[in-house]
Amino acid sequence: MKLITINLSYYNQSREMLAKHLTLWNKYPYKIMKYFTFFIIDDGSKTDIKEMLKTLPNSNLDLRVFRVLEDLYCNIAGVRNLGAKLCETPYLLILDMDTLVNAKMAHELVKIAKNNIYHSLVFKFNRMCSNPKHIKHNTYHPAVCLIRKTDYWKIGGCEEDLVGHYGFTDPCFWFRAINKVRVIPLKDVYLIYDDDGEADIDRNTTNNKKLFLERKEDNNWSNNYLRFKWEKIII
Repeated sequence: MKLITINLSYYNQSREMLAKHLTLWNKYPYKIMKYFTFFIIDDGSKTDIKEMLKTLPNSNLDLRVFRVLEDLYCNIAGVRNLGAKLCETPYLLILDMDTLVNAKMAHELVKIAKNNIYHSLVFKFNRMCSNPKHIKHNTYHPAVCLIRKTDYWKIGGCEEDLVGHYGFTDPCFWFRAINKVRVIPLKDVYLIYDDDGEADIDRNTTNNKKLFLERKEDNNWSNNYLRFKWEKIII
């Protein structure tokens, strides 16, 4: 039975960075691979991801690729909601381009999912950098988590009113998760962090911080999801 969908958000990163993800995924042993479906959701990138994927290894993967047809600025919430909407497995792993999941972590994900499939528990993970002095080395990632699809929507999904400006997608989500799920940080389960996966965007959070504080106060969250056109890509 498929157990986990890895939902990777892609936005204008390099072919080489995308190749790192696919190369690691293809190295999962069958006993682990059989539990995974892989989503890549292209958030309106300038690069033709279909042409890019033709030259990258993916033959061993249950891989599905989707593309947002509008280049909405910082559509992080929309991409995550799209992945959760299309997910057909009990669990969803929200994954950013700057974090990679090797076979060792994939094995841990399967074990965690099997042991907790009947519980509203969400798992966060530590980061490992090649440079141990990096500011993000040995720190929890604020977004990447293993979450049941039912719990994702019980929380309310991601707030799409934030789209158009940078920031606060994660604080909104985790604030709404309070008293709905229990979040468990796992110190000994590591994502591989890679600077090359960072998106080149303006990181001014002024607008979205204001919106977050207003929504916390009035508890008036939006339930208007997927405010864009998208398509499935056949590769």
